[in-house]
Amino acid sequence: MTRNRHGNHEYIVTNDLGADLTTVVLRKMSRWSIETLFRDTKQYAGLEACQCRVDQAMVRHIGLVLLTFVVMQLMRRSAEESVGSVKERWQMALVRDGELPPVPLKACPPHLRATA
Repeated sequence: MTRNRHGNHEYIVTNDLGADLTTVVLRKMSRWSIETLFRDTKQYAGLEACQCRVDQAMVRHIGLVLLTFVVMQLMRRSAEESVGSVKERWQMALVRDGELPPVPLKACPPHLRATA
């Protein structure tokens, strides 16, 4: 049992009975970057969207997803910028095609704006 960075207890179970606690914790910590990579490729690059029935198509889909993810990583303006904000910036640039965004709509009628 260990504590995470938030102070919560985490239980680590292994079948490697000969491993010492430090090795087990280091292995667990090294997995975190892999887990976030899978999460980000699913959320932002479409890894979970594959509906292929042919093996070769599935292999191509995964390859294109990983290529997309690498391109989004390269498009980050700083190391702190998330892949999600890169995707949003990319999508907005494509939607606008260089045009300025429209003026926000005023959905509330003028006579009700004082009470809204």
